[in-house]
Amino acid sequence: MVLTTIRVVSAQEMIGVVFGNYSGINSAIINPALMTGSKAYINVNIVSSDVFVKNNWAYIPKEDKTLWDLFTLDTLVPEYGKWKYNGLYTYHRNTNPTNIYQSTRLLGPSFMIQTGSHAFGLSLSLRGMTSATNIAYEMPIFMYEGMTYEKLQNIVFDDYNFNFSTMTWSELAASWAWDFMRPYKAKLTFGVNLKLNLAHDGAYAVNNRAKYIIYDPKTIQIYNYDAEIAYAAPINYDSTDILIEGPFIKGIGAGIDLGFVYTRMKSSIYRRGGSKICSKPYEDYIYRIGVSILDIGAVSFNKNAQKHNYNDVSVYWAQFDTLEYHSFNSIMQDLSKAFYGDPNKSKTAEKFSIPLPATLSLQFDAHIKRNLYVSALVIQPLAFSKRQLMRPVQYAITPRFENDYFAISIPLSLSQYKYFRLGTAIRLGPLTVGSERLGTLLGISDLDGMDLYVSLKFSLKKGSCADNKNGACANSKFGRKKKFKYSKQNYFF
Repeated sequence: MVLTTIRVVSAQEMIGVVFGNYSGINSAIINPALMTGSKAYINVNIVSSDVFVKNNWAYIPKEDKTLWDLFTLDTLVPEYGKWKYNGLYTYHRNTNPTNIYQSTRLLGPSFMIQTGSHAFGLSLSLRGMTSATNIAYEMPIFMYEGMTYEKLQNIVFDDYNFNFSTMTWSELAASWAWDFMRPYKAKLTFGVNLKLNLAHDGAYAVNNRAKYIIYDPKTIQIYNYDAEIAYAAPINYDSTDILIEGPFIKGIGAGIDLGFVYTRMKSSIYRRGGSKICSKPYEDYIYRIGVSILDIGAVSFNKNAQKHNYNDVSVYWAQFDTLEYHSFNSIMQDLSKAFYGDPNKSKTAEKFSIPLPATLSLQFDAHIKRNLYVSALVIQPLAFSKRQLMRPVQYAITPRFENDYFAISIPLSLSQYKYFRLGTAIRLGPLTVGSERLGTLLGISDLDGMDLYVSLKFSLKKGSCADNKNGACANSKFGRKKKFKYSKQNYFF
């Protein structure tokens, strides 16, 4: 009836990577205008990856298994549910709607370079996102227990406005930041990311209404089903097996991020540095306030794509348990025949679009004293369409200690207004490792997800030049040169 599945939540922002004096190109993920505030004039990201899993429905009690126990299991031995696929977990017994989010990002080779008041960047990412909102409480229970679950039989459920979207895409982004104004002891920065999106798969299910009753494992009656379903998957829809085929790119689109940052400087003197880009000195700050709008745009699918519409249809479906599905097309044709009496009537188009996860983000970063800083982050999704991907709401406060070679941050975050998480991130030279779910990693909380991110990159510090022929810049203010001396502080991470 509804193309929805229980998926995990994954939507963290790699706080230990995007905030910091050496964030460089990574800071453009939350606000492209942050790039000019880096201590580095060149920043190269080799690879950054974030794996975050969270859901508010299924879990494994902490007394039974930890995250590390799962890596030692050879088979899925049923312990909770009666089926092999659900045997390893149980679920919360409540009637709250389920909101599900998943987001992963693999940031490949990327770089940033700053020349004077301008910073430029180029990045390549692989992103995946899933969001399901307002899923009625009984739907995941039926998926877990099956239609034989007598406690939910012979009850009329009338559900409204529950939606599902998912997409995997490659993203090529060109970034630019410009310090366009310098009031007294301050600077104003504008930034933009222009993004080309090449989608590999995508799907959505916009469900306006589903009224139904399950009488027994064999019989279901559906009233007033009003929905639109679309998908473009890398499979053969007519095959009885899951055969990966079709074009690698199913859709193409564009996106844009816009950001502004106000920086209160410690000094009223603007030091331009010498003619070399490496001689521009770093300008310390008291605090920064940023605002950005992220992922404005959409992806259009026209390869291996189908769209189906069900307009206020009804059916009494007996012997539902005897249906045999030999291919994906056979599933959709049986649904169309049941609702319309025509196996092809529900199919209305071979193209569709999915809007990107538009988001409003607010940032604050204060330099408290010497190597001590504190930052704050707000992530607020902007809903423009029922088809669009959605991020969860997130608030975070993160104190950190940071110098050129070492940094440690401790983010305290609140997700969806009610889930508190404590994490940490450590940077040692070029490597950053972090998690925003220490309780899961330490085995002191129920296993309803995990979080781990890793970043490997290097930077060249502002105001420190090394020239094998002419020597190092002895004075970063003027770019003056003297007898060659290797600068130990030229390379930072």
